[in-house]
Amino acid sequence: MLACSALLLTTVTAARADLVSDWNALALTSMTTTEDPMVAHDLAILQASIYNAGQSIQGVYNPYGYGAYPAPDAGPAGADYQAAMIAAANTVMQSLYPGSSSNATSLYNAQLGAIADSQAKTDGINWGITVANNLLNWRATDGSAAAASTPYTPVGTVGYWQQTSAAGAMLPGWGSVGTFAIPGTGSYMGALPGGSVSTYLQSSQYAADYNQVKDLGSAFSLTRTSDQTNQAYFWAAGDGTVKMTGMWNQIAQTVAANAGLSVTDSARLLATLNVAMADASTAAMATSYDTQFWRPETAIANGDIDSNASTAVDSFWAPLIKSPSLPEYVSLGATISEAAAVVLASYLGDNVSFSLGSDINGDGSIDLTRNFTSFSQAAHEAAMSGVYGGTQFQTSVTDGQALGADVANYVLSNNFAVVPEPAGVVLVMLGGMFFLGSRRRR
Repeated sequence: MLACSALLLTTVTAARADLVSDWNALALTSMTTTEDPMVAHDLAILQASIYNAGQSIQGVYNPYGYGAYPAPDAGPAGADYQAAMIAAANTVMQSLYPGSSSNATSLYNAQLGAIADSQAKTDGINWGITVANNLLNWRATDGSAAAASTPYTPVGTVGYWQQTSAAGAMLPGWGSVGTFAIPGTGSYMGALPGGSVSTYLQSSQYAADYNQVKDLGSAFSLTRTSDQTNQAYFWAAGDGTVKMTGMWNQIAQTVAANAGLSVTDSARLLATLNVAMADASTAAMATSYDTQFWRPETAIANGDIDSNASTAVDSFWAPLIKSPSLPEYVSLGATISEAAAVVLASYLGDNVSFSLGSDINGDGSIDLTRNFTSFSQAAHEAAMSGVYGGTQFQTSVTDGQALGADVANYVLSNNFAVVPEPAGVVLVMLGGMFFLGSRRRR
């Protein structure tokens, strides 16, 4: 009865299910110069605000709350929840991306224009603004603003990361950013095999990882297949693109539309997705700057001094894809992708077919389209693209996938649940009264 009731409540809102994706799409166009962890962070704020504005009025799902940010109280009785969602979205975008203010204003006016003027609409707008501002105020002190300027000096010895381009270290303080759902990053951070850089370097596992990426990830590899090359380029998500976080949001928007999700369920899906990716990113970044392991291109150029007899040096080796400007372990892309796939599969089932286009050149146009038959297939491709692109070791990929899954499962188990039906509560109470009465009659 509970599932049927939830379905009944949410399907009646299908007419404007696109309003959530419209704001997500607008946000993605504003984030092409933003790094992956920040994209996930900002989308989590946007979608959690939209979700809370709607659910504090509708009451189909439990509103989101965490730590010092309590879930919002019930919204004004009779308020229009869609007006609240629209107002919350606009408030977040105007605050986080003022450069896109005119586009946000246009979308805001267009969406509100489809709702008849009334007290319910006015109350919804005012409530949405309040909900969004409360969440923005909470996140204003989460440490994200200082993450890029946190001082960082590479260790500079064998096995430790060295910058491979003129770009500085990417968001070196991001591992200290406050989480959205998981109770801190400590219990989610990965560790190199053997627990240290030197132990991993001397292992047969490292030798296998080294020789695999040396072979498959070279710019001039003779063994990488054309399809593996396409995978590397497709998921590279470099400068000027929506990044890997954005690609998973595009997937979510596509499958939500194909499944005919209501505005309520679309909001829940995107809020869960981005909260999971945000926390997965933070845990991955904390791990990266804790372990500080070197990238394949540095490792392969120094294979003669890593204390492993099975790693031959190649001073002319270069990766197919430009190395990200942060330590190698764990793979940020694998972590993000697995977290996303676990969330999407939890809500929609894993075996969902979809297509996705990739802007490889960062010029705003689609250069390559790939077809998928499941979320897990796409996540596996995204993770392995780092090996094929020459930027990741296999161990980093595998451990990143485990980290992402752990974070996603925690988010799913502790947030965005269906509100129990009042009728169910009444039945439980009646059952208890019957039980007590039968005991008294004995």
